[in-house]
Amino acid sequence: MSDNNIIFQYMIIGDMCDARGPIAEIPNRSRSSVYQQVGEISARSFRKYARKIGARHHYSTQQVYTKGREGDTVLLFEVLRLVYDKMYDEFDNLLFCDTDIVCNTEENIFDIHKESGKDISCVLESDIFTDKAQTHRSYNSWDFEPKAWEKVNKKFTINGFPLVPAQDVGSPNESKMTMMNTGVHVWTKEARLKARETFSDWWEFMNSPGKDFWLNNDQPFISGNVVKHGLTLNHLDQTWNESPPHFGKDQEESHDLWKDQNFLHYTGGFGKKYLLDAYNMGLFKYV
Repeated sequence: MSDNNIIFQYMIIGDMCDARGPIAEIPNRSRSSVYQQVGEISARSFRKYARKIGARHHYSTQQVYTKGREGDTVLLFEVLRLVYDKMYDEFDNLLFCDTDIVCNTEENIFDIHKESGKDISCVLESDIFTDKAQTHRSYNSWDFEPKAWEKVNKKFTINGFPLVPAQDVGSPNESKMTMMNTGVHVWTKEARLKARETFSDWWEFMNSPGKDFWLNNDQPFISGNVVKHGLTLNHLDQTWNESPPHFGKDQEESHDLWKDQNFLHYTGGFGKKYLLDAYNMGLFKYV
Protein backbone atom coordinates (compact mmCIF):
# COMPACT_ATOMS: atom_id res chain seq x y z
CA MET A 1 0.00 0.00 0.00
CA SER A 2 1.39 3.43 -0.95
CA ASP A 3 1.77 6.14 1.66
CA ASN A 4 -0.86 8.79 2.23
CA ASN A 5 0.96 12.13 2.04
CA ILE A 6 0.03 15.79 2.30
CA ILE A 7 1.62 19.16 1.50
CA PHE A 8 0.76 21.96 3.94
CA GLN A 9 1.18 25.66 3.18
CA TYR A 10 -0.30 28.81 4.68
CA MET A 11 -0.46 32.52 4.01
CA ILE A 12 -2.01 34.88 6.54
CA ILE A 13 -2.37 38.53 5.65
CA GLY A 14 -3.98 41.44 7.44
CA ASP A 15 -3.14 44.06 10.05
CA MET A 16 -0.25 42.18 11.66
CA CYS A 17 1.32 41.68 8.26
CA ASP A 18 0.87 45.28 7.12
CA ALA A 19 2.06 46.66 10.46
CA ARG A 20 5.57 45.84 9.23
CA GLY A 21 5.13 48.36 6.40
CA PRO A 22 5.59 47.83 2.66
CA ILE A 23 8.43 45.75 1.26
CA ALA A 24 11.32 48.11 0.49
CA GLU A 25 11.79 46.68 -3.00
CA ILE A 26 8.06 47.09 -3.81
CA PRO A 27 7.18 50.35 -2.00
CA ASN A 28 4.08 51.14 -4.06
CA ARG A 29 2.14 48.08 -2.83
CA SER A 30 1.00 46.95 0.61
CA ARG A 31 2.90 44.03 2.11
CA SER A 32 -0.36 42.06 2.25
CA SER A 33 -1.09 42.45 -1.46
CA VAL A 34 2.40 41.27 -2.39
CA TYR A 35 2.30 38.33 0.00
CA GLN A 36 -1.14 37.31 -1.24
CA GLN A 37 -0.04 37.25 -4.87
CA VAL A 38 3.20 35.43 -4.07
CA GLY A 39 1.31 32.90 -1.94
CA GLU A 40 -1.20 32.17 -4.68
CA ILE A 41 1.59 31.54 -7.20
CA SER A 42 3.34 29.22 -4.76
CA ALA A 43 0.18 27.32 -3.86
CA ARG A 44 -0.73 26.89 -7.52
CA SER A 45 2.63 25.29 -8.24
CA PHE A 46 2.36 22.91 -5.28
CA ARG A 47 -1.23 21.94 -6.08
CA LYS A 48 0.02 20.79 -9.47
CA TYR A 49 2.94 19.01 -7.82
CA ALA A 50 0.62 17.25 -5.37
CA ARG A 51 -1.51 15.92 -8.23
CA LYS A 52 1.58 14.65 -10.05
CA ILE A 53 2.95 12.72 -7.08
CA GLY A 54 -0.38 11.52 -5.69
CA ALA A 55 -0.44 13.66 -2.54
CA ARG A 56 -3.02 15.97 -0.98
CA HIS A 57 -2.48 19.72 -0.74
CA HIS A 58 -3.79 22.07 1.94
CA TYR A 59 -3.40 25.82 1.59
CA SER A 60 -4.64 27.74 4.62
CA THR A 61 -5.35 31.47 4.70
CA GLN A 62 -6.66 31.48 8.28
CA GLN A 63 -4.84 31.98 11.58
CA VAL A 64 -5.66 28.81 13.49
CA TYR A 65 -2.94 27.58 15.87
CA THR A 66 -1.72 31.08 16.82
CA LYS A 67 -5.16 32.71 16.85
CA GLY A 68 -5.47 35.43 19.49
CA ARG A 69 -1.73 35.99 19.77
CA GLU A 70 0.10 39.04 18.48
CA GLY A 71 3.72 39.92 17.88
CA ASP A 72 6.27 40.49 15.12
CA THR A 73 6.98 36.79 14.61
CA VAL A 74 3.71 35.21 15.77
CA LEU A 75 2.48 34.30 12.29
CA LEU A 76 5.66 32.34 11.61
CA PHE A 77 4.72 29.96 14.43
CA GLU A 78 1.52 29.01 12.58
CA VAL A 79 3.73 26.35 10.96
CA LEU A 80 3.34 24.42 14.23
CA ARG A 81 -0.04 23.26 12.98
CA LEU A 82 1.97 20.48 11.36
CA VAL A 83 2.69 19.24 14.89
CA TYR A 84 -0.50 20.04 16.77
CA ASP A 85 -3.38 20.00 14.27
CA LYS A 86 -4.95 16.54 14.41
CA MET A 87 -6.47 17.01 10.96
CA TYR A 88 -3.11 15.84 9.58
CA ASP A 89 -2.97 12.66 11.65
CA GLU A 90 -4.49 10.55 8.88
CA PHE A 91 -1.39 11.14 6.73
CA ASP A 92 1.83 9.12 6.82
CA ASN A 93 4.06 12.06 5.89
CA LEU A 94 3.67 15.82 5.73
CA LEU A 95 5.68 18.28 3.64
CA PHE A 96 5.62 21.89 4.75
CA CYS A 97 6.70 24.57 2.27
CA ASP A 98 6.79 28.33 2.72
CA THR A 99 4.61 30.32 0.37
CA ASP A 100 7.53 32.18 -1.15
CA ILE A 101 8.64 28.89 -2.75
CA VAL A 102 7.78 27.80 -6.28
CA CYS A 103 7.79 24.10 -7.12
CA ASN A 104 10.00 23.43 -10.13
CA THR A 105 10.13 19.62 -10.31
CA GLU A 106 8.16 16.41 -10.71
CA GLU A 107 10.55 14.37 -8.56
CA ASN A 108 8.76 12.97 -5.51
CA ILE A 109 10.28 14.36 -2.31
CA PHE A 110 8.25 11.89 -0.25
CA ASP A 111 10.09 8.98 -1.90
CA ILE A 112 13.42 10.51 -0.89
CA HIS A 113 12.15 11.04 2.64
CA LYS A 114 10.82 7.50 3.01
CA GLU A 115 14.01 5.95 1.65
CA SER A 116 16.08 7.84 4.24
CA GLY A 117 14.28 6.22 7.16
CA LYS A 118 14.68 9.46 9.15
CA ASP A 119 12.11 11.44 11.11
CA ILE A 120 12.52 14.72 9.24
CA SER A 121 14.00 15.68 5.86
CA CYS A 122 15.32 19.22 5.50
CA VAL A 123 18.22 21.46 4.47
CA LEU A 124 20.23 23.02 7.28
CA GLU A 125 21.02 26.74 7.24
CA SER A 126 24.72 25.84 7.27
CA ASP A 127 24.29 23.61 4.20
CA ILE A 128 22.96 26.44 2.02
CA PHE A 129 25.76 27.97 -0.03
CA THR A 130 25.38 31.47 -1.42
CA ASP A 131 27.38 33.78 -3.65
CA LYS A 132 29.38 34.64 -0.52
CA ALA A 133 30.50 31.05 -0.05
CA GLN A 134 34.16 31.79 -0.82
CA THR A 135 34.37 33.80 2.40
CA HIS A 136 31.41 32.46 4.36
CA ARG A 137 27.87 31.23 4.00
CA SER A 138 25.47 34.05 4.67
CA TYR A 139 22.76 31.87 6.25
CA ASN A 140 24.78 30.66 9.28
CA SER A 141 25.90 33.98 10.72
CA TRP A 142 26.79 32.40 14.08
CA ASP A 143 29.81 30.74 12.46
CA PHE A 144 31.45 34.01 11.39
CA GLU A 145 29.87 36.74 13.52
CA PRO A 146 30.75 36.53 17.25
CA LYS A 147 27.74 38.64 18.26
CA ALA A 148 25.36 36.33 16.38
CA TRP A 149 26.89 33.31 18.14
CA GLU A 150 26.55 35.06 21.50
CA LYS A 151 22.87 35.80 20.84
CA VAL A 152 21.91 32.34 19.65
CA ASN A 153 23.91 30.73 22.46
CA LYS A 154 22.01 32.79 25.03
CA LYS A 155 18.59 32.15 23.46
CA PHE A 156 19.15 28.41 23.27
CA THR A 157 20.60 28.14 26.76
CA ILE A 158 17.69 30.04 28.32
CA ASN A 159 15.24 27.69 26.59
CA GLY A 160 17.13 24.52 27.47
CA PHE A 161 18.15 23.71 23.89
CA PRO A 162 21.52 22.00 23.35
CA LEU A 163 23.96 23.64 20.94
CA VAL A 164 24.86 20.60 18.89
CA PRO A 165 27.26 21.02 15.94
CA ALA A 166 25.69 20.29 12.56
CA GLN A 167 28.24 17.59 11.73
CA ASP A 168 27.16 15.71 14.89
CA VAL A 169 23.70 15.16 13.38
CA GLY A 170 25.02 14.00 10.01
CA SER A 171 25.53 17.23 8.09
CA PRO A 172 28.25 17.02 5.43
CA ASN A 173 29.42 20.49 6.47
CA GLU A 174 30.76 21.85 9.73
CA SER A 175 28.86 24.42 11.78
CA LYS A 176 28.76 25.34 15.47
CA MET A 177 25.09 24.45 15.70
CA THR A 178 22.20 22.62 14.05
CA MET A 179 19.69 25.02 12.52
CA MET A 180 17.07 23.83 10.06
CA ASN A 181 15.83 26.05 7.29
CA THR A 182 12.15 25.54 7.97
CA GLY A 183 11.08 26.76 4.54
CA VAL A 184 11.05 23.10 3.49
CA HIS A 185 10.73 20.12 5.80
CA VAL A 186 9.09 16.68 5.59
CA TRP A 187 7.86 14.86 8.71
CA THR A 188 6.74 11.32 9.34
CA LYS A 189 3.55 10.92 11.33
CA GLU A 190 5.53 9.33 14.14
CA ALA A 191 7.84 12.35 14.34
CA ARG A 192 4.88 14.72 14.44
CA LEU A 193 3.29 12.80 17.30
CA LYS A 194 6.55 12.70 19.25
CA ALA A 195 6.95 16.46 18.77
CA ARG A 196 3.39 16.96 20.00
CA GLU A 197 4.28 15.24 23.26
CA THR A 198 7.72 16.75 23.82
CA PHE A 199 8.05 20.22 22.28
CA SER A 200 8.29 23.19 24.64
CA ASP A 201 5.95 26.18 24.60
CA TRP A 202 6.49 28.43 21.58
CA TRP A 203 4.96 31.47 23.29
CA GLU A 204 7.46 31.24 26.14
CA PHE A 205 10.26 30.88 23.60
CA MET A 206 9.06 33.90 21.64
CA ASN A 207 8.90 36.03 24.78
CA SER A 208 12.26 34.96 26.16
CA PRO A 209 15.33 37.25 25.79
CA GLY A 210 16.67 37.53 22.27
CA LYS A 211 14.23 39.50 20.14
CA ASP A 212 16.11 39.69 16.83
CA PHE A 213 13.73 38.65 14.05
CA TRP A 214 16.09 35.94 12.72
CA LEU A 215 16.39 34.42 16.19
CA ASN A 216 12.88 34.83 17.58
CA ASN A 217 10.89 32.76 15.12
CA ASP A 218 9.85 29.20 14.32
CA GLN A 219 13.20 28.17 12.85
CA PRO A 220 15.34 28.25 16.03
CA PHE A 221 12.37 26.98 18.07
CA ILE A 222 11.78 23.92 15.91
CA SER A 223 15.50 23.25 15.47
CA GLY A 224 16.21 23.46 19.19
CA ASN A 225 13.37 21.09 20.04
CA VAL A 226 14.24 18.65 17.26
CA VAL A 227 17.81 18.29 18.51
CA LYS A 228 16.84 18.23 22.19
CA HIS A 229 14.36 15.40 21.71
CA GLY A 230 16.46 13.30 19.39
CA LEU A 231 14.47 13.48 16.16
CA THR A 232 16.65 12.26 13.31
CA LEU A 233 17.42 14.34 10.23
CA ASN A 234 17.79 13.46 6.58
CA HIS A 235 19.91 16.15 4.93
CA LEU A 236 18.37 17.10 1.60
CA ASP A 237 20.43 18.55 -1.23
CA GLN A 238 20.30 22.34 -1.54
CA THR A 239 18.30 22.01 -4.75
CA TRP A 240 15.26 21.28 -2.54
CA ASN A 241 15.61 24.71 -0.94
CA GLU A 242 17.45 26.87 -3.47
CA SER A 243 17.19 30.63 -3.79
CA PRO A 244 17.43 31.95 -7.37
CA PRO A 245 18.52 35.44 -6.19
CA HIS A 246 21.80 33.78 -5.19
CA PHE A 247 22.62 33.52 -8.88
CA GLY A 248 22.39 37.20 -9.75
CA LYS A 249 19.98 40.06 -10.28
CA ASP A 250 19.31 39.53 -13.98
CA GLN A 251 16.52 36.95 -14.16
CA GLU A 252 17.07 35.98 -17.79
CA GLU A 253 20.85 35.68 -17.45
CA SER A 254 20.65 33.62 -14.25
CA HIS A 255 17.75 31.45 -15.44
CA ASP A 256 20.03 28.70 -16.80
CA LEU A 257 21.59 28.39 -13.34
CA TRP A 258 18.33 27.82 -11.46
CA LYS A 259 15.89 26.45 -14.03
CA ASP A 260 16.55 22.82 -13.01
CA GLN A 261 16.53 23.32 -9.24
CA ASN A 262 13.66 21.58 -7.44
CA PHE A 263 12.15 24.08 -5.01
CA LEU A 264 12.82 27.78 -5.66
CA HIS A 265 12.83 29.76 -2.41
CA TYR A 266 12.54 33.54 -2.73
CA THR A 267 13.46 34.66 0.78
CA GLY A 268 13.38 38.27 1.93
CA GLY A 269 11.63 41.29 0.46
CA PHE A 270 13.97 41.42 -2.52
CA GLY A 271 13.13 37.76 -3.12
CA LYS A 272 9.43 38.53 -3.48
CA LYS A 273 10.26 41.02 -6.21
CA TYR A 274 12.45 38.44 -7.97
CA LEU A 275 9.64 35.87 -7.79
CA LEU A 276 7.07 38.23 -9.27
CA ASP A 277 9.51 39.34 -11.98
CA ALA A 278 10.26 35.72 -12.95
CA TYR A 279 6.53 34.92 -12.96
CA ASN A 280 5.70 37.90 -15.16
CA MET A 281 8.50 36.88 -17.54
CA GLY A 282 7.08 33.34 -17.80
CA LEU A 283 10.25 31.68 -16.49
CA PHE A 284 8.56 29.10 -14.23
CA LYS A 285 7.80 25.63 -15.60
CA TYR A 286 4.56 24.92 -13.79
CA VAL A 287 2.85 28.27 -13.16
